[in-house]
Amino acid sequence: METANQEPTKKQSRRQVLINLFMWGGLVLSYGTGLLFALRYVYPLRGQRRLRTIFLAPASDLLAGESKTYTLPDGNQALVTNTGREVVALSNTCPHLGCKVHWEIRNQRFFCPCHQGVFDSDGVATAGPPAAEGKNLKKFPIRRIGNNLFLEVVEIVSL
Repeated sequence: METANQEPTKKQSRRQVLINLFMWGGLVLSYGTGLLFALRYVYPLRGQRRLRTIFLAPASDLLAGESKTYTLPDGNQALVTNTGREVVALSNTCPHLGCKVHWEIRNQRFFCPCHQGVFDSDGVATAGPPAAEGKNLKKFPIRRIGNNLFLEVVEIVSL
């Protein structure tokens, strides 16, 4: 017997339970996905670094005193030079204002004509604005395997 203070219990149908379950599940998934995208925007994932070896040329193709420009996968350029003592690969972009640097065989140096920036055969600034600012040319490691030259660059692979 029911008294006046007691309310009759409501039984939900199986259909109503499933509707509520899917509705709440969908809301949780959609808001959770939005939250994950917002967090990824605020705190982006860092890419993995990977060492990549790029074939340049046979060593016999690069004569003493000769330079060749190669475009790297990231769009920058490397100036590969046979200085007579060794083969070096340096960025051909001056760190001062971004002008193009070239090898002067007569003076055994890399030279930036824009502001008379001078770099030694290892890319270390020795005169001009780059030396005053302490900015050197970026150096890339070169490996010689047999008679072939390979350039090693570090790439960032996005996740």
